[in-house]
Amino acid sequence: MAEISFNQALFEACPTGMLAIDEDVCIRWMNPALETMLNLSVDELVGKDKNTLPEGLHALFDETDMLHLSLNGDGERWLRRDVRQVEDGSQATLWLHFYQDVSQQVMAQRESEELRKQVEDLTITDELTRMSNRRAIIQALDAQVTRSRRYGNLLTLSAMRLTHPDGTDQSLPDQSILVMSQYLRERLRWADVIGRFENQLFLLVMPETSIEDAENLLQQIVQECQEGALKDLAGHPVPVLKFGVSEWMKGDDPQRLITRTIESI
Repeated sequence: MAEISFNQALFEACPTGMLAIDEDVCIRWMNPALETMLNLSVDELVGKDKNTLPEGLHALFDETDMLHLSLNGDGERWLRRDVRQVEDGSQATLWLHFYQDVSQQVMAQRESEELRKQVEDLTITDELTRMSNRRAIIQALDAQVTRSRRYGNLLTLSAMRLTHPDGTDQSLPDQSILVMSQYLRERLRWADVIGRFENQLFLLVMPETSIEDAENLLQQIVQECQEGALKDLAGHPVPVLKFGVSEWMKGDDPQRLITRTIESI
């Protein structure tokens, strides 16, 4: 191992992983803590540069605060790094890299995010309205499209967008969305499925319903809301309703039907 003039004994006793890189971007020295951290010996790193190190260790030379290393046969490591420039006894410039192994924290965070995603994937109820969420409404539509393909039954998909009465893109408060969702649920048949597809957009899956009947029903709902049918708003804005309707046609899959319906608003 190459000799260097700073207090090597002190650095070798340091529990933080340390690496010294010279002006030629070559590893000059490493301490025992880094050997343990990487499960690699001094001889495997000292004197090496990016061209002579295995690809999984190239990140040691990257200019990032967080390193992801792939170690053959020993899994992966995530290291947090800090760099300091120093002069050795011969006035040559060295860069000292200090490493903290944060692999366990990164893995725990990944596992937590994966669990959260799995829970979200299993959830079929919208948190605010307690009606079907985006995932559930797509599942319901998929089942009805399959049924229509098999038996040729009527199937209409409706989309209802809630907008702010001032005509801007301003978001509606939760109370306005909640009251509107409750009213829609009351006005639909038991066989219809309503879900919150986006924040202010509802989809209504209406089996055994013609496009004309669906349009008549939605026009009635719009008129009723304009005439004050929505209660319990307590000073919150009354949503302006806009709707679009499409009837399932041969060759339609759920996504094509959803796209056509939303575009018709």
